Amino acid sequence: MKLSQLRHLVAVAEAGTIRQAAKNLYLSQSSVTTSLHQLEEYLGVELLHRTAHGVTPTAAGKSLVVRAKVIEAELRQARNDLETVRGAAAGEIRVSASPTVAMALLPKAVLAFKRTRPQVSFRIQEGVYPDVLPAVRMGELDFAICLVPELPHDEELHFELLLRDYLTPAVRAGHPLAGRGRLTMSELQRRKLDWVIYRRGPSGRDIYEQTFRAAGVDPPKGTIECTSFACVLSLVENSDCVTLLPTQLFAERQSKLGVVALRLASDMPPWNVAVISRAKHHLAPVCAEFLRELHRTAAKSHPPGRSAGARRRAIN
Repeated sequence: MKLSQLRHLVAVAEAGTIRQAAKNLYLSQSSVTTSLHQLEEYLGVELLHRTAHGVTPTAAGKSLVVRAKVIEAELRQARNDLETVRGAAAGEIRVSASPTVAMALLPKAVLAFKRTRPQVSFRIQEGVYPDVLPAVRMGELDFAICLVPELPHDEELHFELLLRDYLTPAVRAGHPLAGRGRLTMSELQRRKLDWVIYRRGPSGRDIYEQTFRAAGVDPPKGTIECTSFACVLSLVENSDCVTLLPTQLFAERQSKLGVVALRLASDMPPWNVAVISRAKHHLAPVCAEFLRELHRTAAKSHPPGRSAGARRRAIN
């Protein structure tokens, strides 16, 4: 059994067709087909169901794909370790970030890190809690940086607090409520506004509902749920809809956003922005260094419109 065969199996399982997998691997279709046949012959088991519409892993295939991803992740960690031993300050870091983290905190940390370690490569993707957890467990991701309701206890994963952020209702510039005096969540609920909820996973609606309930009011019923964060912003920018956005986003991109934060009469409840990695697993030195950079970047970032005393109370 060869590592290349395992990579081909994973690629086919993810692509759904041998043709697309070969294209993704920059190989010929015949070479991938031959590689998979040889792997099946070696193991003595069928790994793929082949139909006119594509391929799907068998039960044995699914099991091997899981193991193959773990093997690939461990090999990548080993390469990172060796690069550090050689003093090359190189390696690869794979990160998933929630959309607002990907728009604000993460780019600053990556650019600061690359200034001192230009040979380090990054693979960045978007993802939300808890959807990202399987990829972290498998080692496909070194880190996930997400907004989480609370820091869970999970024997397989390590949750590390980066900062606490605060959601705020946001509307388009020029909205009738923009520039108004301090509002309350109760008043916003009574106005029967159309709300847009970013929801890639169950946490989106959870955050929306808990925000209203923390203010002692029921969440409004008229909502638009959207799995695209770009679409959420566009809906709000081009209508009188309202959404909830982390205040950190306004601190970093105030002049570039087409939406504005509403002024509230009282502070919103805090939410955790956490780094999630595998527990009982020593991060490659290059990953450990980037984690330190994330903390340095987070320490310089503060939600706008809150006093230093309020920030200290939220963190303690």
